[in-house]
Amino acid sequence: MNMIFNILQLILLFVAAVFDIKKKEISLWLITAMAAISISDGILEVFYHKSSPKEMLICLIPGACLMILSAISRQSIGMGDGLIVAAIGLSFGIYRLLLGVSVALFISGIMSIILIVIRKAGKKDTFPFVPFIFAGMVVSMFA
Repeated sequence: MNMIFNILQLILLFVAAVFDIKKKEISLWLITAMAAISISDGILEVFYHKSSPKEMLICLIPGACLMILSAISRQSIGMGDGLIVAAIGLSFGIYRLLLGVSVALFISGIMSIILIVIRKAGKKDTFPFVPFIFAGMVVSMFA
């Protein structure tokens, strides 16, 4: 059952990545849909005693950290990125989520360095992060 929730999340994450690339914003209805899927998955996990409510709350921490970082950095990292990570957390679980976000940060960091070196971007330029979250979560599904 969890795999179905994960696939649904990846589909919505892909759609959000396209929105982020094209418009540099993320639709609130997509984030709401992701959160609804995660909450449904979390309720089933707790109901079938596969996870505890405490474990479910822990899955929200990476998203909360990104939202705090967004506020501190004056939106250098978008608030939507943190909302998405929080919204998918319950479905993927803390280990897959941390792996996926770590891969996303690593790939986006490499991409930033490459763009700066070839002078296609400056240190203050921004780019969409959701495509990297999508790539990281795909990697985490197969790791």
